[in-house]
Amino acid sequence: MKAAIIGLALTLVLGCGKNDKPAASNTEATKPEPTKSESTKAKATAGDKLWEFETEGPIESSPVIGADGTVYVGTHRKEGGNKIYALDGKTGAKKWEFKSFFSILSQAIGPDGTVYVGAGPKVYALNGKTGTKKWEIKFEGYGLSSPVSIGVDGTIYFGSWGNKFHALDGKTGAKKWEFGIEDGRVHESPAIGTDGTVYICSNEGKKIYALEGKTGAKKWEFGIENGSVSTSPIIGDDSTLYFGSFDGVGSKVYALNEKTGSKKWEFNTLLDDSNNPDFNYPGSIVIEPDGTVCFDTFGGNFYALDGKTGVKKRKFKMIGYVRTSPAIGSDGTIYFGSSSDYMSGPFSSGKIYALDSKTGTKKWELKTGDQGRSSPAMGSDGTLYIGSKDKKIYAIKTDSKGLAKSPWPMLGQNPQHTGRAPKKE
Repeated sequence: MKAAIIGLALTLVLGCGKNDKPAASNTEATKPEPTKSESTKAKATAGDKLWEFETEGPIESSPVIGADGTVYVGTHRKEGGNKIYALDGKTGAKKWEFKSFFSILSQAIGPDGTVYVGAGPKVYALNGKTGTKKWEIKFEGYGLSSPVSIGVDGTIYFGSWGNKFHALDGKTGAKKWEFGIEDGRVHESPAIGTDGTVYICSNEGKKIYALEGKTGAKKWEFGIENGSVSTSPIIGDDSTLYFGSFDGVGSKVYALNEKTGSKKWEFNTLLDDSNNPDFNYPGSIVIEPDGTVCFDTFGGNFYALDGKTGVKKRKFKMIGYVRTSPAIGSDGTIYFGSSSDYMSGPFSSGKIYALDSKTGTKKWELKTGDQGRSSPAMGSDGTLYIGSKDKKIYAIKTDSKGLAKSPWPMLGQNPQHTGRAPKKE
């Protein structure tokens, strides 16, 4: 009996303080902690939440997915610091987290698994498996104005608020070249053609540029008459370049010849319906497998245009205000998030929708907090991941078997957000 009591006492003493560890560095990855994810029953159906993970701040960036299924997402405007999280795509369990003083605006994954993070005026390169920092670069001005896109050779491309566009060596962070933009910032992600040409949009400058990927030399530029360029450019199978603009009254979508910059067509939502114009900018454009060009608007309209002619094929009203780019599943389903209120805030709510892209019929919906600007990403198994301003990232069951086989089915072209057009088979 005495020996048992002594043994119990030793156990209690040795157990005390076993979790006392030094606080993690402000700029280093922390070790995994118990996740806050919630798993649902195994027999989930489309629209069911598989898990959710609660972060320490609102999510405005869009998730990216690594080759091993790891999901990376960052937080925005959290007092005392912001974080990027690496989560197990199947369970939501946290693998690691990395803290930044500045808000996490974007993330993308390089060919070697490096995670590139845009945070205020900095770009971080992180080891995708451990979260350890490889390098960081700070730029002039408040912050980055465009998420990173990644070339085949690992070069990373992005714009900054210093009215410059940058190309860096992805392994070292060393500058390769920069392109000065006197007439405006580059807010959106660049697009990279199959020949390495980089296409960037200058919002205030009302221009789109084509730059030689290795040198930064300008190939051509195209200007719009009014408003500002409001979307990332995307590239179709027939070498057509698409982008959207907002002129304060209606929104437009342009189609250009990728090689020359000459205009093929433009579509104006104001001319489409002058009695009920779209007063809001279009979201980033996606392309269906048959070449149909799709985009949503802040006002909640969904358009489908013939990619060759710009003629409207379909239009339907969605639910709520949409500030994100949709994703197209392999079965043709359109996935997007919306907010119920024009202005976001603590009392604003949101939903994630799945719509039949041909008819606009709602397949399912999932209620969340304010969806903000986090666009959905889809894994190879069809799981849909999307962040929210309610400080949560959601994993949702779908009937899709991954993304649609199209030249640009989601924001950033693919789950890694490389922003690179795939080579034709």
